[in-house]
Amino acid sequence: MFGIASARRRTTIRAAATALAIGALATVAPSTAVAEEARPEKTDRVIYWNRVLLDAFRQVGGHPGPLTRGGAMLNTALYDVANSISGAGKPYLTDVPEARWRHGSLNSGLDYAAYTALEGAYPQLDFSDELNTALSLPDAGNQTQKDFGKQLGTKVGNAIIAARANDGSNDTTPYVPVDAPGYWRPTTPGAAPAGANWGKVKPWALQSGSQFRPGPPLGFDSMEKLLASDAYAAQVDEVRRLGGATSTERTADQTEIARFWANDADGTYKPVGQQYEHAIIIQQKLRPNDTSYQTSRLFALLSIGLADAAISIWDSKYTTNLWRPETAIKLADTDYTDKTVADPNWKPLSSTPAGVHFSPSFPTYSSGHSGIAAAWAGILRAYYGTDKISFTGTTDDPQAVGVKRSFTSLTQAAQEKADSRLYAGVHFRMDNEAALAQGYRLAEYVYANALK
Repeated sequence: MFGIASARRRTTIRAAATALAIGALATVAPSTAVAEEARPEKTDRVIYWNRVLLDAFRQVGGHPGPLTRGGAMLNTALYDVANSISGAGKPYLTDVPEARWRHGSLNSGLDYAAYTALEGAYPQLDFSDELNTALSLPDAGNQTQKDFGKQLGTKVGNAIIAARANDGSNDTTPYVPVDAPGYWRPTTPGAAPAGANWGKVKPWALQSGSQFRPGPPLGFDSMEKLLASDAYAAQVDEVRRLGGATSTERTADQTEIARFWANDADGTYKPVGQQYEHAIIIQQKLRPNDTSYQTSRLFALLSIGLADAAISIWDSKYTTNLWRPETAIKLADTDYTDKTVADPNWKPLSSTPAGVHFSPSFPTYSSGHSGIAAAWAGILRAYYGTDKISFTGTTDDPQAVGVKRSFTSLTQAAQEKADSRLYAGVHFRMDNEAALAQGYRLAEYVYANALK
């Protein structure tokens, strides 16, 4: 499915035409007549381009920061185009008043905004094929309207690129490790600390990456006090028993949960991509006929929440610098308590498709999977006005091919994703609990302040 663009020598992303989602193209309008006029076509470019985004995630890989940044660039650009035409809300960054009510320009505006933003977010990829596919989709606009849409989308996309040009995402300040018990060190020899400076990236809606930083693990104000505590010893014992590769206490369902939510391997849509996919599933179930303004607003809010969650959580990780359970168990004879027992052969359930067991290459507190899941759940429940949304989710993980899991609420799904990291052996329970609270607080703030 992927190839190399010979002219520009960049990876080409291809989205299957059969994966196009169904949704309304129209933008919100203040009169019924305008809304009805804009409603006939049914392939929503917002959903289309978010599925292109998932293909980009599969190709780019890596930690959540750059992925969530690209998602926010895409979806704030899409929203600003739809909002410029509808005039229904506050822009994220750019309002183009001369676009007002020019509904025939909407599709091409969305397409060129998406293309421009994605090219800016992922310059190593080539989205020309996806643009050409989008431009070949049904569009009632005439050529003049399409040309205006191209200008509109390109302007909005370039504005978001310019706004993020110096956001700190390219900070390469070296990570300085601490060689003492409790402090993070790679579990894979030679592995680089992923996203060591991501907590300093300019947020999208938050005031700073530290705004919702959780308190210290288990409330202890020093690493020595934490590691000497009975509460810490209990946390280590729990993950040792439930998260080990050869655990006899973890149930078959818990093992499935760990693998369903993992998506750690490059080549998958990664953990943040699963949240996008599940948001698409829910949107298509609940409101498949929403206008592009409505859908773009949902995904803009979601993307801002996920991007700020990645910044907030990575701030927490590299502030606390707590070692992973794998290190804590293997080096338990170096901590400050005799209630933990070293097991140099212990490995987490988490593994590559080739069966190599591993822990992610960054500190453990707080949990990225958990915080991102809570931000997702918090944004969606605010947008839809209820937590009680039933849906069946899918996964990209190669060790859970074809597995689907069903949920009766958004918080149930987020809690299960948090629990999955304990079962996978890569997080303590305290990591997950702190991140859930962090993600929900962050989502509440984003929803109340972004696009308002």
